[in-house]
Amino acid sequence: MASSRRLLIVTSEAEPFAEQSGTATLVRALARGLEDDFDARIMMPRYGCVGDRENSLHEVIRLSGDEIEVGGQTETLNVKVASLPDVRLQVYFMDNDAYFGRDGMAASKEGVPYEDNAERALFFTRAVMDTVRSLRWGPDVVHAFGWAGGLTPLLLRTEGEGQALFEEARTVFTPDDVDAGPGLTKGFLEATNLPANGEAGHSLVEAGLGRADASIPPPAVEAGAAPQFNGDVEEHPRQAAEVYERVLA
Repeated sequence: MASSRRLLIVTSEAEPFAEQSGTATLVRALARGLEDDFDARIMMPRYGCVGDRENSLHEVIRLSGDEIEVGGQTETLNVKVASLPDVRLQVYFMDNDAYFGRDGMAASKEGVPYEDNAERALFFTRAVMDTVRSLRWGPDVVHAFGWAGGLTPLLLRTEGEGQALFEEARTVFTPDDVDAGPGLTKGFLEATNLPANGEAGHSLVEAGLGRADASIPPPAVEAGAAPQFNGDVEEHPRQAAEVYERVLA
């Protein structure tokens, strides 16, 4: 029997489509572990490394073509969809060549973080919110992962305020260990109409941790160290389910 509770996973990566850190494995484990408890969907960027043919992606015409505003200009959103192998779950890919049609995910082949990663994360979250509105599918829990999902809790509380599809949603954030480069400067926040009063923090990770209703950090080598995904991945769904129950109570 299908669950009536809805879980939206907003992530920078997911196995097997795009893998840069342990986040990809965590997301797949979460989707598999909770498929009987939640009506879940995944939304992630469609990077240049995610091929249509090998991943069986196809464009969803009714969800594509909207213009997403970022810093005084707009970019066209195209949405593609695929199924997560071995799990009854759809993965929606936010596609825009200017932001995501690159060889790397968060950095170039030389390992240099893209300077516009904050802008890319902003486009991604606004694209996710636009797609949720088009689907008319309001989530009960939004679990954001990684640098690309860092602005999701903040935008759901600010730009999603007063919108029926978002106002009851509870947010959870899990950071990654990816170097996403430049932080959230005051100039960027002002240019993109984001709170410049410190509410967003100084980085994508700070934004996610600061505005989410709860956070689930990945296992770390030691306190204060960069997150390292060397823990028991299979424990993640159980831990996440406990957090979801707490924020929904």
